[in-house]
Amino acid sequence: MVSRALIASLTLLPIWIAYVVPFVRMRRGATIPSERWRALHEKHAPRFYRLAVHMRGGLIKVGQILSTRVDILPVEWTSTLSGLQDRVDPLPWIELEPHVRRAYGRSPHELFETIDTQPTAAASFGQVHKAVTPDGERVALKIRYPDAEAKLAADMFTLRMMLPLFSVFVPQMSLRPIFEEVRRALFTELDYEQEARFTQTVHENFRDVERIHVPRVLTEYTRRDVICTTWFEGKKITDPALLSDERMDRRALLELVIEAWVKMMYVDGVFQSDPHPGNLLARIGADGRPEVCIVDFGQVKILTRAFHQTLVRSVMCFVTQDVDGFAATLSELGLFGEKDIPRVKPLLEKILGRYATMTPEQTQAMDFTWVREEVLSQISSVRGIVIPQELVLYGRTFALLAGLSRAIDPTVDAFALAKPHFLRAMLAGGPPA
Repeated sequence: MVSRALIASLTLLPIWIAYVVPFVRMRRGATIPSERWRALHEKHAPRFYRLAVHMRGGLIKVGQILSTRVDILPVEWTSTLSGLQDRVDPLPWIELEPHVRRAYGRSPHELFETIDTQPTAAASFGQVHKAVTPDGERVALKIRYPDAEAKLAADMFTLRMMLPLFSVFVPQMSLRPIFEEVRRALFTELDYEQEARFTQTVHENFRDVERIHVPRVLTEYTRRDVICTTWFEGKKITDPALLSDERMDRRALLELVIEAWVKMMYVDGVFQSDPHPGNLLARIGADGRPEVCIVDFGQVKILTRAFHQTLVRSVMCFVTQDVDGFAATLSELGLFGEKDIPRVKPLLEKILGRYATMTPEQTQAMDFTWVREEVLSQISSVRGIVIPQELVLYGRTFALLAGLSRAIDPTVDAFALAKPHFLRAMLAGGPPA
């Protein structure tokens, strides 16, 4: 793992040098043209992107999280890093099998009737294999890579060592708390025992919901490094063959996705916060209607009733142009302290003013991603304001859902489709306290 840290450092250090020279000149009074900064961003963001893709593991995850930090990174960086996906080359079964043998204490071929040695999916921390239990049940085995923890530890060590260097670019804030939140989130994602518990919790929450599936955990075959769940026969939700099938009702499929996340976020309070297409499977049911299955509960967030109620008040203040109320609710959500409200209010007035001048047509066409980045980028321009990682990931969930909506059916107004589900959730009083 020393070589891994060295390779990462040899990429990160030149990036730091490229930025520190103009930065020091600027601090000494020189004017650095915006074109110069843009050229730096456009050159070095792809360098980090290529590093993450090459190194896999934690660096891909770090890149994905950084792509959401519009309060820290320029748009050239966030847009480039948003292209990072968990599509990596799988580990050959011959290398993975000894690890699975250690997990079970005996050969997995003795434990299961059959195991498909070709994975159905591969990601940064593990890959999925299809298997059949002795009683004939088809299952999915999500197997953590044997070196996943060591690679992540090496990546976090490298980033922690580089942190003081990159902190000079944002003297108005401390990067240490953000780093610790990212580190904690990534090591949490490696906790397969916790993921299994969350998967089963959400499965129970959707047990009686028609056409929305969440895998059931088979505890007798689940270990620290292996999660065994029921198998769902479906295709990636954005699969062109699936969406182009004349039997597929895209609007109904999209409504299932919206219904699922509204229920998770605003009724149950336990939600999967990474709704990218690879984590949703779909199919046409026996009755001709679409069905959807949500997988991968490594990134799960708990939404309390207090957070829910504050968020609802924030949305209401935004819509009614209540600047004071909007500032107060954002402060309650942790974006800034009460003492910062006078400094932030002028920016919030600007944001609300832009919304107020929109035509009904513009408002209807308004994209959630635009709202999110507009609010976050404006607030982040205030010295000392740091967006809490939890709130960033909450917003990222909505941004991913917005992108998913466009991919499934760009002709549908997702806001209008979601409205009745939101209203029912609001009337239900939100998630448990």
